[in-house]
Formats: sequence, structure tokens, C-alpha cells
Amino acid sequence: MQTASLTATARTRIHGSPEKVFAAFTEAAQMSRFWFYRNDAGLVAGEKVTWSLGNEADAFSFEVTVKVLEAPEKLVIEWPGPDGNTTEVMWTFEGTPEGDTILTIVESGFQGSDDAIINSVLDSTGGLNQVRIAAKALVENGVGINILAAPD
Repeated sequence: MQTASLTATARTRIHGSPEKVFAAFTEAAQMSRFWFYRNDAGLVAGEKVTWSLGNEADAFSFEVTVKVLEAPEKLVIEWPGPDGNTTEVMWTFEGTPEGDTILTIVESGFQGSDDAIINSVLDSTGGLNQVRIAAKALVENGVGINILAAPD
């Protein structure tokens, strides 16, 4: 098995235009409703932004590098994994004849032993599937399901 080429993938149809789904991930106020908290003026290719696990002053934060930003078709970032290695995440937003969007999220570039890569891919696949469901709830129903919020 070629574990170095394994990717984490999540894919779904969202009833909303590619522009609307793209904005859910690229506009800080929208993304903060369902995933990572952001306090930036918007994503810009080649720049770094900070994503956080909440908006508290002591919330865990990390830097994300925006590699590609092609509205409304594609977004690519690099971010640090829990093991300290950087991976790449690519979102593609494919319009359908019905006016919906096929959202595909792929994370690649996992490193380490075969077992470490397999565990990272499985963990990331679960996380990306949560993200696609939360984005779907926001775009289709205006419901912000913050998948990273601590339980009460």
C-alpha cells in the first residue's frame, strides 16, 4: 500500500450556488458560524490568516496559508496537522444544472509511518465530513452548527 498518497475526502451536494457555498468558507463571519473562528477581512491568495477554536482571547489558534483562491471554483490552503507536519486542503465547488453545488474537500500530504498516515487520514476524513454537513446546514437552512464549539 502506498500510504503516502492517501487522502481524506468528503463530498456532498449543497442546495445553493457555488458562489454561496464558496462564501461560506471564504468569508470569516460565515465560516465562524459553523467551523473555525476567523477575524480577518477575507482570504487572499499567498497570505496567512489565523483560525481559532473559538473567539476567546486564550482560544487555541494556528496559521493557515492560502495557496489558491479562485472564486467560486477552488480554494486551497496549507495548515499544520496535530503531528506538526503541514498538509494541504483543497475545496472544489462544482455547479450543477439545477443550480446546486457539488462540494468536494480533499486533504493530502500526510506524513509519518504507515500507521500514523492511516490514522491521520481516517481522523481527517471524519472531520471533513462534519464540516461538509455543517456547511450544508448553513447554506441550505441558515443554521450555524458550530462543530468545534465546546458542549455546555
